[in-house]
Amino acid sequence: MSDEVIKIAVLEQKLVEFSNIVGKIDNAIEKISEVNTNIIKMLAVHDERIEQCNRSDDLLIKMINDLKVDNSKDHNIVVSRINDMEKKVDELSKFRWVVGGIGVLAVIMASTVTTLASGWLSPFEVQYNQNNQSIQK
Repeated sequence: MSDEVIKIAVLEQKLVEFSNIVGKIDNAIEKISEVNTNIIKMLAVHDERIEQCNRSDDLLIKMINDLKVDNSKDHNIVVSRINDMEKKVDELSKFRWVVGGIGVLAVIMASTVTTLASGWLSPFEVQYNQNNQSIQK
């Protein structure tokens, strides 16, 4: 019987140790469950942030595309205005050359007329010719 008592005592001791081990395993399982719950919460928060970033990215891309369209329209307007201004400058340049040519022609004609007129008759001759014409009539 004494062997049986020893065996029972040993078994009781092992049962106590086994109980401690099972308790530690239960604590570890509870902590793992808490960590798992926290990880699930963190993943949910991160998923929400990722979705928010994706929405922000989509909004930014849309805004950039809108700016591209507006910028393209503005660019086309500016280019057409520049072309119109170049046409007006060309027209003014042509007009300036025409006016300059007319001015040069007028100076040449005036110079020619004065040269010819001064060579043809002097003021005394003009008056003499007028007097002779009135006498002949």
